[in-house]
Amino acid sequence: MNESLSSKRVAVAAALGLLGSLAIWILVPHNNFRFDNTYLADSYLPEIVIAFLLLLVLGLNPLLRLLGERWMLNRRQVALVCSLMLFAAVIPSNGLMRMFPRAVAEINQGVHQNLTTARIAAEGEFRPALFPDPLPTLDADGNLRVHDTPVSDQFLDELDEGATIPWRAWALPMASWGMLFMALWAMMIGLGGVVYPQWRDRERLPFPLLRVYHALIGDPEEDAGRVLPAMFRSRLFWGSCLVVFLIHALRGLDAFTGRFPTIPLEWTMREYYADSVLRFAPQAFNWQRIFFAVIGVAYFMPSRYAISIWGWVFVYSWYLTLGQAYIPAFRPGHVEDQAFGALLAIAVWVLWLGRAHWARVGRAMFGRGGTEAEDRRNAVAGWVFAVGCIGIFLWVHWAGAPIWWSLLAMVGCVLVSLLMARIIAETGVPVLWTSRLSIGTLTGFFPLAWQSPTILLLAGAFYAFLTRATAVSAAVISTLAFGADRKADSTHRSRLVLGGLAIMAIGFVVCGAVHLHMHYNSAEISTQAKTGATAINAWAGVDRASFEFFTPGRGHQAAGLGMGLGLLWACSRFPAWPIHPVGILFARISIGALLWFSVFLGWLLKTALTRLFGGGAYRKAQPLFLGLIVGELLAVIVWAVVPLVVIWATGDHPGDVPRYTLMHYP
Repeated sequence: MNESLSSKRVAVAAALGLLGSLAIWILVPHNNFRFDNTYLADSYLPEIVIAFLLLLVLGLNPLLRLLGERWMLNRRQVALVCSLMLFAAVIPSNGLMRMFPRAVAEINQGVHQNLTTARIAAEGEFRPALFPDPLPTLDADGNLRVHDTPVSDQFLDELDEGATIPWRAWALPMASWGMLFMALWAMMIGLGGVVYPQWRDRERLPFPLLRVYHALIGDPEEDAGRVLPAMFRSRLFWGSCLVVFLIHALRGLDAFTGRFPTIPLEWTMREYYADSVLRFAPQAFNWQRIFFAVIGVAYFMPSRYAISIWGWVFVYSWYLTLGQAYIPAFRPGHVEDQAFGALLAIAVWVLWLGRAHWARVGRAMFGRGGTEAEDRRNAVAGWVFAVGCIGIFLWVHWAGAPIWWSLLAMVGCVLVSLLMARIIAETGVPVLWTSRLSIGTLTGFFPLAWQSPTILLLAGAFYAFLTRATAVSAAVISTLAFGADRKADSTHRSRLVLGGLAIMAIGFVVCGAVHLHMHYNSAEISTQAKTGATAINAWAGVDRASFEFFTPGRGHQAAGLGMGLGLLWACSRFPAWPIHPVGILFARISIGALLWFSVFLGWLLKTALTRLFGGGAYRKAQPLFLGLIVGELLAVIVWAVVPLVVIWATGDHPGDVPRYTLMHYP
């Protein structure tokens, strides 16, 4: 099979990628929010992307082979389709649209709901272009005027009888916020383009999730001339895949009928802790569930990161348990302060390690790079990153923030994106988000008197649209997209930077229209804003607020920073050092409590296998653990489709149809 990427093959792959992207933008919002199903595009192994890849590899390609080998999609075409669809998966749910339209409508409605909020909003002079309805205003005598918000009200409820969707009212807000999102995505994709060569080729980061994508796509050299990638020719893969799928099939059938035997995958321990110190134990000790996909990914995760994840969660759970039991003034929230310091240490360390590469990118941007192909790649990625950063700064300043905070917001966006990309590149945890380091926490270093209602509002918006959206961060997705094609050269990756940005721009328009249509036609949509107008109410107490920089929280942040730098130094000096500060991110957050035991199982199985049978057994067992991942992802897809089929066949209300949900996203 010809594994080159001619212009015709690129066009075919781009067309398939766009077709798959349209399916993501249209189907995912309805599945996730109208029918309240298991989410299908909200991890770094998006189920709908995996399903499309399996359809191409196991369905379309064998049929095309009947027409002749030249008609088949080669591995590099499949990789390009995968990359484009990964970019598309950022848009429809936790990466943006779950929060964005509802947040705009709720803020617009909320600023009118009490006099305090309304007066702050009127005096804050927010940009009317950001909202579909009028904002509170002050007349010439300083009297407050509030207004009706029919566009937002009907969005949050549903259209009045006989009314039509107010597309025109949303055109300006969508365009105004869209400029911010395009700047954010340009910064993130450019950042991915800058750091990927450094992390992959020089620092040799493991990128565990790329192992999964490479196995699904196939190797252009080892699988040349074969219809199926090597993974699909392995009995170990199919055996573990079918076992996992069968376990979930029985559990799903039992959820629908109550008549099937099941294998328990979750358990609770709270009732056994009532008379012991463990009654103070956090969720990590109280309730657990096994995720086969996480076990599979943990098998490919370097032991240092696996130990750090489950070890930090385990140790911090005891720390929280004993602290709440025996220390009267104990504050569990200081864990967040310690994690903030550790994450800041990781960011500083990552930038320091890559300083020479950043210098090369800077020289390439001004025509002073190395070889021609690498120079072009570095220049494209660098300029896209720079334009994105400048765009964030200018947009925030246009929205009403002072220059100092606009610069702080831009730096915060870069730090959050860099950290998330680095964490997934090292650990490969497919489901993760973070709020430990955010623009809001950085703003907390400055007195409230320096701030403004606009800063408070924008800090809340950035929490929803940047920090909470790290569940599907474009910075992470870009590194996975750039690495999907193992034969890609610098020119291909520089074009993919621009192609990814174009896909996301199209997706913002298409998926935004889908969300507006869906909300206005149903009052039962389950999206969440994650922010609101009450964020500005702190401004009412600004005259009474005293500012103290050196607080107990600052001490814990400094301790986290020192601990993080010390552990990173130990990791760099001693190859066998087992503890990395990244694990503290998972302590005392719901996703860490939920996943740590599955990471522990994956690490334990890998350690036992290699200790008993050597490194050769590790390589031979890889298809088995890939089967765990694919089997669970297939189960998610099937049990998302089953309720839709039942609703279509019976006409039942979606709320009355049972669900078998493998992962819930709070």
